[in-house]
Amino acid sequence: MPAFDFKCFTSKPRSSRLFVSASTQLWRGLAVLALLALVGCNPQCTSRSGRLVQRPVLIVNSEPISTRVLSERLAQTLRNRDPLSVKDPQNLERSKREVTNNLIVETLTRQWAEKNQIQVTSEDLERRITSIRAEYKDEISFRRMLAEENLAFEVWRESLRRSLLEKKVFDTVTAQVPEATEAELKALYQANKDHFDRSPRVRLRQILLEREEDAQRVQEELSRGKKLEDLARQFSTAPEASQGGDTGWIEKGSLDVFDVAFKMGVGQRSKILKSPFGWHIYEVLAKEGERKLKFDQVREQLIREHREAAAQRLYRAWLEEQIRMASVKVDETILSSIVISTHSGE
Repeated sequence: MPAFDFKCFTSKPRSSRLFVSASTQLWRGLAVLALLALVGCNPQCTSRSGRLVQRPVLIVNSEPISTRVLSERLAQTLRNRDPLSVKDPQNLERSKREVTNNLIVETLTRQWAEKNQIQVTSEDLERRITSIRAEYKDEISFRRMLAEENLAFEVWRESLRRSLLEKKVFDTVTAQVPEATEAELKALYQANKDHFDRSPRVRLRQILLEREEDAQRVQEELSRGKKLEDLARQFSTAPEASQGGDTGWIEKGSLDVFDVAFKMGVGQRSKILKSPFGWHIYEVLAKEGERKLKFDQVREQLIREHREAAAQRLYRAWLEEQIRMASVKVDETILSSIVISTHSGE
């Protein structure tokens, strides 16, 4: 997906004297509410607030975006941040500008998509949802992910729909990216030559233990013929324990305790070794020496990287043009009046 990093938009503020409550969705866990400041609000004022939060805080090409929408999006953005951080005036100001800019980009993208008959169908969306759900072992795990992110399913679904539309627009805009010339590929290779040099590396199977006496007992089990792979699954505290202790490839210099392995032969087992993480016993599964990749070996990778960079430049130029041509108005008075209230909720 394209990454957005745009500075604050500057638009002439519309005149406004509104100071009203803007109610928003209450999120599970730490609820972050975006509110408009209340100044001497009486019951009559409160009854009017429901109507007033529908007033536009932002207008993009004559399309209004209500204060409620921006407030709810701000609450979503801040939902998992530290309560003290979200109330910091500078952090809040940055977040409001970020949300405002994102809404502008989102609206311009959707408007262009509608004009060019680009849409995300129900089938597109359901296919993607099914694909994401398949990454979790069951529905409970999927729902737990949403709960941990403080996201209602419908909010997550709508965010996914927006992402799919942005991807379709990105693909359409960048469909005509020119192919890289041989000279451009060679220049890219020379500019990133260090990236294609690889240090010596080893692949290990290890057991990591918190106490030396535990490592000694495991060492005794190994001397009796037990497999390191089985003992790693049973006793190791390292992240790769469930893979039988297979660390994958480790480059020389990553950690002193592993550098010993570069002096060992394939199949050889280490003695008990200490590191800041605990006590290690490992065996060498494979070794590879220093490698310098030549141009022909990385040509396909260079083609992909060149195209990705060119597509990003083309898309950024397109988006900047959309912004230049757009009519964008921000009600700075309402925007500056939005404050944050945090509550512990279930």
